[in-house]
Amino acid sequence: MDPQEIMQRVITEDGIKQEFEQTLSSRVERYLKVKPHGIVPLTKFASVSAECALLFRDGHYYGSVALSQAVAEAIAKFLCAKNGWTPDKSFEKNVEKLETRQFISKTLREKFLSLWQKRDDYHHLNPTIETDRQKLETLAYEKILLLKEIESEVFAFSFVDGKLVPECRKYWALQEDGTVPVFLKLE
Repeated sequence: MDPQEIMQRVITEDGIKQEFEQTLSSRVERYLKVKPHGIVPLTKFASVSAECALLFRDGHYYGSVALSQAVAEAIAKFLCAKNGWTPDKSFEKNVEKLETRQFISKTLREKFLSLWQKRDDYHHLNPTIETDRQKLETLAYEKILLLKEIESEVFAFSFVDGKLVPECRKYWALQEDGTVPVFLKLE
């Protein structure tokens, strides 16, 4: 590396360290407010779901709103498929059908739809999206909590004799030996 590259690296590293030190306390507070549902089935969207809380923790509110909505959509499609039908392209239709067929409660349907509110605005970055940082933080917080509540209900489990026992077994990839692959969202 030439001296200019070395200097740029040192300056960048120092800037990142300073930012981290200055924001550490608020990041910890935000994370503790939205600590995710800790154990979920190992699905394609499990790691993405974990990122929602990390985005919020780090103050990336637009990203946490949009990503939590994307995860909600993935969960709805997952539920449709696991319950025996091809998901519709419409999120709302999928959620309505899940409730009508009694795979989710009315309360859970309302949580899905509340999380989905203004999805197109954030997905397309329409001029109507919130720009006030405090209001945006509140919105992101609400969306992340809704996602946590949805995952907590859909992927509910208990422990019996030290073993994880899923409430709705078909949503977990139970193995022949009785084990289940999981994704841990534990900090």
